[in-house]
Amino acid sequence: MKVFDSENIRNIAVVGHGDSGKTSLVSAMLYSAGAVNRLGRVEEGNTVTDYDEDEIQRRITINTALARCEWNNTKINLLDTPGYRAFILDAKAATIGAEAALVLVDAVAGVEVQTEEVWSYAEEFKIPRVVVINKLDRERASFSRTLESLHAVFGRVVVPVCLPIGDEKNFSGVVDLLRNRAFLYQPDGSGNFKESDIPAELKDQAEELRSQLIEMVAEGDDSL
Repeated sequence: MKVFDSENIRNIAVVGHGDSGKTSLVSAMLYSAGAVNRLGRVEEGNTVTDYDEDEIQRRITINTALARCEWNNTKINLLDTPGYRAFILDAKAATIGAEAALVLVDAVAGVEVQTEEVWSYAEEFKIPRVVVINKLDRERASFSRTLESLHAVFGRVVVPVCLPIGDEKNFSGVVDLLRNRAFLYQPDGSGNFKESDIPAELKDQAEELRSQLIEMVAEGDDSL
């Protein structure tokens, strides 16, 4: 087993309201990183982190589970946490030992009750957060509406680093606002992508969001 120095280990709590897609995201991350050779699916009961019989049958996470992968010579420990109220204290326990949190938000439902709860845990333990707006390919999904709900609840500290290309069934990739490039994903679920220029119809919006991102970063650290 490969041994990592402590500076090359990251502990990340994956948190959010129930059914926001935490286990599916962890499965996709493990698959993309090469930690598993098959993409686990909740509906098939074969994910790495939902292994308990009750979890498989009910298709929800009941207990926090640990999954590991390696990316860019860094070991990443992913803590897949429950999102339903009855089990939410497991999410709080996970944030205590985490260095950062991935906060999932359903692009159809927007900010929900447990979204605010897990956000408060991250604030309590003073760990940084990355919001993942998930399920953008679902019917009635809306990036802009979800972003508005995030701003309404958490304020302007939430700044996009990616812009989706298309919505609902036409969702096909993202614009990386840091790199100023577009990434178009294959529709087969493989995770393979093609890098390209930003689509013409998104250039103005991407430029505006990139300016907001730069402004927010500069407020925190001028050197960045």
